[in-house]
Amino acid sequence: MKKILQIVLLSILFISCDSNERNIKKTFNRLNSDETSSASKYIWPEDHKNLYTFEERFLSENELLSFDIETIEKLNDESYKVTLNCSNGNEELLTYFKSKRNLLSDIKIVDTFFVKKANGKEYLTFDWDLNEKSISNNIKLSSILVEKINLRAGPGKKFNVIGQLEKGEELLIDDNYENSNWRKGFYFEENSSIKEVYFSSQLTDRKEISFFTLNWADSMGVIVISILGLIVLFVVYPLLFGALFRTGGDGAGAFGLILFVVLLVVVYFTYQIIETAIFELFIINLPF
Repeated sequence: MKKILQIVLLSILFISCDSNERNIKKTFNRLNSDETSSASKYIWPEDHKNLYTFEERFLSENELLSFDIETIEKLNDESYKVTLNCSNGNEELLTYFKSKRNLLSDIKIVDTFFVKKANGKEYLTFDWDLNEKSISNNIKLSSILVEKINLRAGPGKKFNVIGQLEKGEELLIDDNYENSNWRKGFYFEENSSIKEVYFSSQLTDRKEISFFTLNWADSMGVIVISILGLIVLFVVYPLLFGALFRTGGDGAGAFGLILFVVLLVVVYFTYQIIETAIFELFIINLPF
């Protein structure tokens, strides 16, 4: 038990060095593993909309895309210059970074990430936004509430239908657009271009961009995860296995089945604890 505690304490000491640089590495490791939700843990909350739009525009359509960190240069306590090698980036992505003046070559991207602090915690800014002057910075999200809805070229039924969305699908909207019956939205096409569309406000809702709902493990720090892991290992598992071996008498089959299901759930949570702890300590993704 003492050795395990010593390992945990040494690991925590190890990860305390230059946490912002580590958070940059964690962010891109999670993005490369298609875990945008987990990546948002390290991003300034107000920049989640930028992370979301970047994912919708480029990441979700290209599973082979990856950003490999070449160098991280600390400029000061609040900024880091990061050089990335972009693998399998399509023409639209490279054009996007070229327009932002971040593209050094066909695969090399350089950008500066800044650090913001809130409630004693540090976050990275993420300004890879829509990069479209015609789009308001005040964007929200709208969900479709009916089976199907028409997307039109203008705010009215006289305008042509240029697309359709189904119930549950979502669109970015310009929250500065004022019209009692219509919303102004932005639709991402297959070539990553953005199309301006209009649709009924009565058949849709409006909400903040807060998609990045972390699972219970991602929302905890490595210290809490380590303590929880020890409790599961030395308390929960012995109790479960002890109860399984003592099962007998009338109703033993049903009780044993319930315990077995509980055991499977505990195994699943154990995996999440291990995966999160290993990632936080060594920035290694385990396969799901």
